[in-house]
Amino acid sequence: MFLGTYRHSVDTKGRVAIPARFREQLPSGTVISKGAEGCLQVYPPTEWAQEQGLRLGSTTPAEERRLARMMFGAARECEFDAQGRIVLSADQRQYAGITATAWIVGVNNLIEIWNDEQWRRIGDATPEEYTRIQDQVAERRRAQRT
Repeated sequence: MFLGTYRHSVDTKGRVAIPARFREQLPSGTVISKGAEGCLQVYPPTEWAQEQGLRLGSTTPAEERRLARMMFGAARECEFDAQGRIVLSADQRQYAGITATAWIVGVNNLIEIWNDEQWRRIGDATPEEYTRIQDQVAERRRAQRT
């Protein structure tokens, strides 16, 4: 399980440090790709295997084909250097708007990497907004069970 939020610098080569407690859970075969809302997502191999259910075929709906192209076309295997850093490719940095600072965020089963401005907006949620969102999610879950 990935928990916590960490702010790290991104160097001119696009390298960013991944926290040690996250690296311990990221074996060979870990993948980074585009995520929703403009972040990057880091998938351990078991999570990435579930995403591989998006397969193209003659009967695949157009939206699924487009998602598969965007997700798999932007994906790269993560390779850690001796300092525990990964390289964010130029296209990944551009997609996520990442320049000098990145936020590494544990979100249970995977990791998200956000640019400074977007993460600050998310992190600045008021207690009222947090409660409203939590209540909406709880209501959706209750409706799905019935």
